[in-house]
Amino acid sequence: MNILHLTHTDIRSDSRILKEMGCLAREYPAANILGLGIMLEEEVHKTEESLPFDVVSFKLMSRKWFLLPKAIRHIFILIELVMRMLLRALKHKPRVIHCHDTVVLPLGWLLKKLTKAKLIYDAHELESDKNGQTPLMSKGTLWIEKFVWPCVDALIVVSPSIAGWYERHLGVVKTEVVMNSPYIDTQFREVNAFYLRDKFNIPLEAKIYIYIGILGYGRGIELILEVFKKTTTQSHVVFLGYGELAARIKQDGLDYHNIHYHEAVPHSQVVGIARSADFGFCLVQNVSLSDYYCLPNKLFEYAFAGLPVLASNFPDISALVQEYDLGKCIELSMTSIGETLDSLQFQEKKMINTLSLYPLSWQAQEEKIINLYHQLSKENR
Repeated sequence: MNILHLTHTDIRSDSRILKEMGCLAREYPAANILGLGIMLEEEVHKTEESLPFDVVSFKLMSRKWFLLPKAIRHIFILIELVMRMLLRALKHKPRVIHCHDTVVLPLGWLLKKLTKAKLIYDAHELESDKNGQTPLMSKGTLWIEKFVWPCVDALIVVSPSIAGWYERHLGVVKTEVVMNSPYIDTQFREVNAFYLRDKFNIPLEAKIYIYIGILGYGRGIELILEVFKKTTTQSHVVFLGYGELAARIKQDGLDYHNIHYHEAVPHSQVVGIARSADFGFCLVQNVSLSDYYCLPNKLFEYAFAGLPVLASNFPDISALVQEYDLGKCIELSMTSIGETLDSLQFQEKKMINTLSLYPLSWQAQEEKIINLYHQLSKENR
């Protein structure tokens, strides 16, 4: 069986796509699996491991046309992406086409028409209503989804609420919720329990809060910084990742002794580092419907590190936090965050029982993906 994965990201730095393709390579050792993505120049960690599948990355010139309006530039990116990937994809003769996000969905639709392959749409967010998206891009994304929808054989989403949204607005299709979780057996390997205290010289009596992920707007980072600048507690906060707010965090780290920046690390090291903190921040701002319905990967990284979380009080997040006793959901305000820090200052560190978290693990998510592929394979016969 020939399997084709399409994405507008760099596959070697996209942990979700790597894990999905990896589980398929193990399940179908005789399959010819190919991933087509683009070459990114941003500050990201790419895997250097030997992969059990082929990856081809294309360098898109249109990504650098910053003088054009964002919506227009995305149209040119889409056109160039289709032109660059089409021939390589046709040569592969896929039986299953797996599209990650909407940008590559038109190419997937075209390839399905030409090859009669099964088409999987893997929406990593609620694609037509997400942070940073202009109204024109939102409408264009939804139009693409509606146009391609009759040809979609299966949908993969990252939360139950997003699955419900697609069903209500676009129609019923075979759907799996595949959460952005880590492997259950990768925890605690890389770093000792005092790693963050040793690295940043944090006193034993101080609580350590950690934020993991993209250091960008809409993620509560500005609020967290302001709280730790003004709080009267002895707590410290560590930001681990990269993004446009990294420079601001580094500067605040020079001005305030309890704010620290940790450079981005390979995904395999994240859970181990998180374990050396006391609490994890998962404070997403309600700036889009995708954010409101999200289940961020850092929520699972904290959980599998055994780390209690302070999370946004959103439907899917709060349901998971309550069901598995992962921590506490709070309102996203300086007052709420500050009061929570004060209430936890003298509380003993409570580790989450990770043995009960198998349904949230990537092993459990792999079972859903493999089951979906088995169903599509039977339909292909």
